[in-house]
Amino acid sequence: MALNDFNYIKAKIRRVTGRPSINQLTDAELIDYINSFLVYDFPLHTRDFYNRQTYSFQLTPSVAVYSIQAIKNTYSNFEPPLYVDGFLSQYFQNEQGFYSLYPRMKYSTNFATGTGVLGTIYAGTYQYTPVDPGTCIISAQDVAGNVLTATDVKSPANASLGGFIDQTGAVIVGAQIVYATGAITGITFTAAVPLGSTIYISANNYVRARPFAMLYYNNEFRFWPYPDRSYTVTIVAWVNPIATTSAGGGLFPELKQWGDVIAYGASLKILADNLDLESYGKVKLLFDEARRLAERRTMKQLSTQRVATIYDDGMGYPAGGFGYPY
Repeated sequence: MALNDFNYIKAKIRRVTGRPSINQLTDAELIDYINSFLVYDFPLHTRDFYNRQTYSFQLTPSVAVYSIQAIKNTYSNFEPPLYVDGFLSQYFQNEQGFYSLYPRMKYSTNFATGTGVLGTIYAGTYQYTPVDPGTCIISAQDVAGNVLTATDVKSPANASLGGFIDQTGAVIVGAQIVYATGAITGITFTAAVPLGSTIYISANNYVRARPFAMLYYNNEFRFWPYPDRSYTVTIVAWVNPIATTSAGGGLFPELKQWGDVIAYGASLKILADNLDLESYGKVKLLFDEARRLAERRTMKQLSTQRVATIYDDGMGYPAGGFGYPY
């Protein structure tokens, strides 16, 4: 049995928990405990320099928001420095700081005038372009003073176009907005807008250039300004370990130093589930020692440079506010 491979870890867990037989703990259950600790607990207990990597992706022209839902289980954290096509860019995790410098303000203007006829189809142009998708609201009041609204929804098939829904959430058939020009057609309301009454429109607009700031919030990356073309973004990411489905061992874990940490960590979950708190306390001491030893590699690596702060880039030069959280 190779040191700290999968079979070693399984055997160690059985010895530590006092469950040498598959009748006490099946191999399938054992693998589940190992993966549960490895994927969900291990990244929070141990920060290994080995898992600190660069995450890179491409920006799409005129698209400012990028969801990380698809990769949130692959990476545990993101952190600066942030680069856009090689240029050091500002990194924010706080909405107040980001929007204080780069506010998203709506501009309101007249869109059309009511006809007093139910079913009238309205059209017009929003002059402050390009329009930020999802921010356009066309509003009016009926004779009873009820607010009528039409809100844009970006087309999933064509990012340059959008449709509209009314105040009930129903799709307004035939309504369309061209985000680049602000041209809007096909707007109808669920009630008649009184003759001569003003119909208003408000929306956010934006500028297009190479982005120089990014907000990481709500599982999204939001850039400012909007990209005018495709750019390559790189940021530091902490990679989560990958679960194993192997029942026969192999090259696992990725680093041998992790073997005892994983074995003791999975043992703690088994003991906790069985309310064996006396054994849990003893194994916790062994787990803490194994974790400290596994982290020595990272501590040694980090000790070669001075810690970077918001005032210093780690090499003795001012950071200038770029690349650090606000």
